[in-house]
Amino acid sequence: MLTKRTPATLLILSFLLPGMVPSPCLAAKPVAPPPPPTFTNRIEFTTEGDGRVREAKLIGAPSDATNATIQQALLKKARDWRFEPFAWQGKPAATTFTRFVDVEIVPTTSGGFALRVKGINKNKFAYLGEASIPKEEGITYEGKHGQYMMLFRVHTDAEGWPIKVERAAPDNRFPKGMDALVARKEAMLQGWRQTPAIVEGAPVACSRIYVMQVRPDKIGLRIRDDEQGWYNDIDMSRLLPKEVEQARNAMAATPDACPPPRIVTVLEGTLL
Repeated sequence: MLTKRTPATLLILSFLLPGMVPSPCLAAKPVAPPPPPTFTNRIEFTTEGDGRVREAKLIGAPSDATNATIQQALLKKARDWRFEPFAWQGKPAATTFTRFVDVEIVPTTSGGFALRVKGINKNKFAYLGEASIPKEEGITYEGKHGQYMMLFRVHTDAEGWPIKVERAAPDNRFPKGMDALVARKEAMLQGWRQTPAIVEGAPVACSRIYVMQVRPDKIGLRIRDDEQGWYNDIDMSRLLPKEVEQARNAMAATPDACPPPRIVTVLEGTLL
């Protein structure tokens, strides 16, 4: 004679009787695969006035044998990359700079492994992570919520020390209260020493354009840390079209602009 089974009894039978499937609530959750190993490599580039790479060399010794293999493969490719052409005082000139390139090891469908460029480290200012949007404490404002961009022109000497900081777009209009933020950022830039700019093998005094995007909200002023930095380094695709135009106009109006090593070759996701 069959008797009424309790849920606990059914649970036990689900493991004992052939053909029965365990309860879905007890199925093991899939474990996410670990991220592929990533190696950061510092490369010093010397480019011609047309943006072609004259010389590329690695800075620093490899940490292990695998990284040495990665570095050699990366260096071979790096010599074929192209950068934005640079003219110093109206004439094409060679310029020297460094970039940090991230390379990751990924599995292939054939069961082997391949080397893939993850991206270029743009040396973002105050980078705190993709989900981080730092808040400017102690600053209030009056106005509508939206998106605003501040542009600063920083004149530096041959050693990279700031001589003068000024607004590169003085006609920009911001909500009341943002003047305190502008003053705070001007003071910050006045204390920043930059990497000396190199033209034809010698350091030069030049000017840099600093781009900063501000988004006021109900909480307070917040700055997108992944959308601020020097014009030469910032990813313009993350800005609004009108902001890109503003930044480019400010750069064009800076005759002594520091060498702009903006890479033209698409690297992210390419195999070595």
